[in-house]
Amino acid sequence: MDFIFSASIIASFFAGMVALFAPCCITVLLPAYLGSTFRAKNNILRMTFVFFAGIALILIPIGLGAAGLAKVFQSFHKELYIVGGTLMLLLAILAVLGKGLSFIPMPRKAMRQTGSDAKSVFLLGIFSGAATSCCAPVLAGAVTLAVISGVFWKALIVVFAYVFGMTFPLFIAAYFYDKFQLDKSRIIKGTVWNIKVADRSFFIHSTNLFSGILFFAIGITLLMLAFTGNAFWAPSFQAEIGTSLAQWSQDLLRIFAKIPDIVWGFLILGIFSFFLLRAKKN
Repeated sequence: MDFIFSASIIASFFAGMVALFAPCCITVLLPAYLGSTFRAKNNILRMTFVFFAGIALILIPIGLGAAGLAKVFQSFHKELYIVGGTLMLLLAILAVLGKGLSFIPMPRKAMRQTGSDAKSVFLLGIFSGAATSCCAPVLAGAVTLAVISGVFWKALIVVFAYVFGMTFPLFIAAYFYDKFQLDKSRIIKGTVWNIKVADRSFFIHSTNLFSGILFFAIGITLLMLAFTGNAFWAPSFQAEIGTSLAQWSQDLLRIFAKIPDIVWGFLILGIFSFFLLRAKKN
């Protein structure tokens, strides 16, 4: 028990990274992130924070005791996938047309920093958090240990560490994307195609088309999983990856358990603050 308490923060961080590869997580979260941020082209680190905020809006309350919220998402998992699949198809059409979700309210500051695509990224973050709430039992277990210790701030940091762990690979990728200015590459800049239908001309950007195809593929997949009653499906290789990552994290925890919990708390908050500062500078 002392081992679990001493490693609760870092264990939650690793659990979040492992949870990213769970069937209900990676099926939705990763493609949704790639489709939305690839369309944005620049300020990807800022977009990642918007995506993180959407996920945190759902998972942090669940981790802090809103168990009823998790039960709602689990009870209506099929309906959630149907709504999500329909949303993805809508985003596919809007992406190809070069439009965003203008009906979603967003703070003006966020809009100035990330552009109109921030609305769809934030909404996808919320949906990803709801769809991946089946990963919440791992989170709930870690938070329970933290709450038993009698320190509320520790429970909050444990939840934060879990959600940050889930998105940590995305933050790493976004950091290097912005650092090396990959948005200036020929592939990311893309090209504009003039498509003529009857007497009308339609201009479609290649990156928007890519995002549209990705959103369409996600939407069809979600609807198929929902109507076949197999919303938790995953290929065997994905399950093997998850098992390997779980074993890898357990091996690391045996080593990291020797480091005081408060050190991990400051370290994780420090890394998060570093990404935040970098995002503000870009």
